[in-house]
Amino acid sequence: MKCTIIQDLLPLYCDGLTSADSNEEIEKHLTDCEKCREVYDNMKAKEMNISIPERDVKPLKTVKKRNIAKIAAAVLGTAAVLFGVFMFVFWGVVPISSDRVHYTVEAHESQREYQYSEDDKPYDEENAEWETKTETVQSLWLKFDIDANCCRFSTKPEYIYNDDGSITVHQHLYIYPQVKMPFDNRGDNPEQFGLGLDAHKGDTLTIHYLDKEEVIDVYKLYEENVK
Repeated sequence: MKCTIIQDLLPLYCDGLTSADSNEEIEKHLTDCEKCREVYDNMKAKEMNISIPERDVKPLKTVKKRNIAKIAAAVLGTAAVLFGVFMFVFWGVVPISSDRVHYTVEAHESQREYQYSEDDKPYDEENAEWETKTETVQSLWLKFDIDANCCRFSTKPEYIYNDDGSITVHQHLYIYPQVKMPFDNRGDNPEQFGLGLDAHKGDTLTIHYLDKEEVIDVYKLYEENVK
């Protein structure tokens, strides 16, 4: 086979693209032809020394860094969205609207005994100077029923100390709708809860809904429901 044909086939031979028959002929020719064998050796040497210039690598590194940053941002963004959905649906972060809240009221009056001392000395069982007094306790029990699969609530009391020594309590109530998770054990009625309040003149309960605030005069509500 002529040298020109062999040299035309050498690039294909180096890439492993020639047939078995062609390989046999080429290898036989390279054994006998020093000139073609030199051309072949030069081709193999060039393949081994091929390198990418530094100016070509840098853009690739920049693109790679940008892709990594985009992937990281996407992962963090997805995690933030999922966390927000979890908090909104399962934990409840937005107060419930007023049309989804229903409650009933029970008023109670009871007697409570306590130890009393005019000079406010520490209580001493052996030398007891304290008197037992009885006071009437007026209280309210509010039972809430929420139009939701589940709910949670929180209270925040605000205390006002009056000049006569009495304390006025302004109670704040926040109710949040939730979705009950399968493994969340909250009993048979997770959409219900109760709230007890002592009823003193001036006390209030403010329910903070999504759409409004409802301010309740606790003592007036007690008087309207006491039997």
